[in-house]
Amino acid sequence: MKLFKRTKKSRGIQWQVFSRFFMILIVLLFIMGLTQYFSMRDYLCKSKELVLQAKFHNIDFKVLGNIDKVDANNIELNNIVDNLVDRITSAVIIDKGGNADYKVVKQESEPQVNKGNEYVDNKVEEKLKEKLAPVVPPTYDKSEYIKLLNEPGNLEKDYKIYKSGDDTLQLVVWRKIGDMNSPTGLIQLSTPINDVGEILDKQMYIYLGGAIFMLMLGGAIGGTVFKQTLNPLKNMTNTVEQIDIKELHTRIPEDNGLLEIDKLSHSFNNMLERIETSFEKEQYIKEKMRRFVSDASHELRTPLTSIHGFVEILLRGAAKNEQQLNLALNSILLESDRLTKLVNDLLVLSKLDQNIKTEMNEEDLKEVVEEIAPQLKILCENRELVLDLNENIKVDINKNQIKQVIYNLTQNAVLHTDKKKGKINISTRLDTVNDEVLAVLSVSDNGTGITKEHINKIYDRFFRSDTHRSREHGGYGLGLSIVKGIIDSHNGKIEVESELGKGSKFTVYLKLNEVYL
Repeated sequence: MKLFKRTKKSRGIQWQVFSRFFMILIVLLFIMGLTQYFSMRDYLCKSKELVLQAKFHNIDFKVLGNIDKVDANNIELNNIVDNLVDRITSAVIIDKGGNADYKVVKQESEPQVNKGNEYVDNKVEEKLKEKLAPVVPPTYDKSEYIKLLNEPGNLEKDYKIYKSGDDTLQLVVWRKIGDMNSPTGLIQLSTPINDVGEILDKQMYIYLGGAIFMLMLGGAIGGTVFKQTLNPLKNMTNTVEQIDIKELHTRIPEDNGLLEIDKLSHSFNNMLERIETSFEKEQYIKEKMRRFVSDASHELRTPLTSIHGFVEILLRGAAKNEQQLNLALNSILLESDRLTKLVNDLLVLSKLDQNIKTEMNEEDLKEVVEEIAPQLKILCENRELVLDLNENIKVDINKNQIKQVIYNLTQNAVLHTDKKKGKINISTRLDTVNDEVLAVLSVSDNGTGITKEHINKIYDRFFRSDTHRSREHGGYGLGLSIVKGIIDSHNGKIEVESELGKGSKFTVYLKLNEVYL
């Protein structure tokens, strides 16, 4: 047996399914992480924007809309800007030429700390100063501001994120000064959003930790689940590996609870059943062939031995005696005829075994029997032959083969009936079998009959019942085998009824011609 050799590229199905599941899990977690990151960033930035937009909503837009000139001396504008800025919000005033005239930043007072511990106080003071230090508001190119001035509406839904040289991120919003369609300038508000990055980083670390935990948990659970799921497949493989010629009756369980594996098990069982059937059929054919060769050799040897014996007698001088010469030559002729008949029967059986298609023609069954009737009367000798034939029974048959069937069945009846008291009846009729009208050919006799233990063997080649093995009855046990082969080739059926001591009846069923139907 050629063993399976595992190559470097081959992997177990469990490994392949698990690795692909693991890769899908990683991709899904990555997509979920990116989605969460961007959605949270957008949410936090929107929150910052809403805070700035809320500041704009608190100002008097009538006053803002009546400002026709933007400069540092405009009291109304300064009052508006002072109300907008605070510790974390800075403002920039832009005129209609896109110039950032001045910046407004809320200054915090110096932090006061307890001087009890100089080192600690200095550190705390530095941190407070850093925390309370005003953030320098961003400024864009004039072209950017002019573009904003020319945009329709009040720019309420527009915001940008600005990154300064010291990596400080600020969110920026604008409002138009003066008329919306012909503004005299812009108010720019900005607020630092570095805390958004810190929140996002913290969330990403948490998510990464959770994702790693989920991968480990998914790997452990997935590996166990896949192993348990594929156990039936592993058991199937082990079972199939143990099956050999002596274990062809073994079957794989089909109730694993997994539809695909159950289907595979069912397919394997069907395959094993076919293999078992084929193997048994092959063994039967081999045994039958062995018996056939043995029986054929025995039957051929008998006439050959007889011929050889008579030839030796002639060579020893019997040829000079006319009486002995005639006896020897007649015996040799008789045995050669028997040998020729045996060889011809074997050739017929060989052709039937090869399923060679024969020419079929529409024939009247009555006419076929009548054509062979003279030969049948000679064959029956002193026995009574009764023909009961119905007319106009049309069948598609090979006439010569059906003639041989009738002749062989009649010869079989002759061999089993008394020479003087024997009676043989041949009939044809129509009969309905399983709702189908068929042509029926029957050959019956009043002979010795067939025992029950032999009735299933009568179609076996070279089979003869124990009471009819003498040379007086002749035959080699091939006649009924030929009949069975011919009827099978005509897609017909043959049945036998027999009672010991009362006779036998062979019934042949043939399909009618389609036109006749």
